[in-house]
Amino acid sequence: MQDASPTRRPAVLVLGMHRSGTSALTRVLSLHGLTLPARVMQPAPDNPRGFWESAAVAALDDRILAAAGSRYDDPRPLPPGLLPDAEREAFIAEALALLGTEFPGTDPFVLKDPRICRLLDVWRPALERFGAAPLALLPVRNPLEVVRSLEARQQMPKAQALLLWLSHVVAAEQGSRGLPRAVVHYDDLLRDWRGFLARLGVPVLRDTALETVAFLTPALRHHEADTDTLLRDAEVPAAVKRVYAELRRAPAEPGLDPEPFDAAAAWLATA
Repeated sequence: MQDASPTRRPAVLVLGMHRSGTSALTRVLSLHGLTLPARVMQPAPDNPRGFWESAAVAALDDRILAAAGSRYDDPRPLPPGLLPDAEREAFIAEALALLGTEFPGTDPFVLKDPRICRLLDVWRPALERFGAAPLALLPVRNPLEVVRSLEARQQMPKAQALLLWLSHVVAAEQGSRGLPRAVVHYDDLLRDWRGFLARLGVPVLRDTALETVAFLTPALRHHEADTDTLLRDAEVPAAVKRVYAELRRAPAEPGLDPEPFDAAAAWLATA
């Protein structure tokens, strides 16, 4: 991973929707040199290999969402300026204090919580004040695979799960504009993790290679769907299909076209 600034501490932001491979990606990055938070959330039956995120950060994010009249499974967009300035500043101060507690020292670190996708209005200034140089990773997984996982995990209706996927992806793309960033695909991580890390500029550590292979077992994938199935599904909104198509294109051609994301944001505001 390239340091964006010689005077700032590298920080990788994993900005992905729930059930999109964010935990697997974060763990692999940690096995190859990036520091995890000091207080990692405990594994759960629906994620027995671990979440690899800070329990304290997730709790803070839940409180920010509640203050904005939302919650983790509410797909409604959070408009900029929804929180009063004083309340937002208080949350930025809490986030800054948490960064100091969870990531002491000077080593590069990885910060992951799916809720952060929608809360970059708080986390970007906190990271700036912390002296971090963020690199945003936008993990992508076929929306139908995410839907099936959420249906199995918590009986979430398909329509809600699709809107939740779109809300997170759109907020992550819009909120990370101006940062160094890369779109990364869950399929690529599982297929060729060494090549995946090389493309990100993360050195493969020989000492943890076997542990990485053992971690990335086929058991990590419970649901599979291809792009054609998504495009043919009449229940999938056109905005979801357009955004996913742009994310599929992104690694092959540098940069993301903002138009599908802005159009999806406008559609979400009315949907």
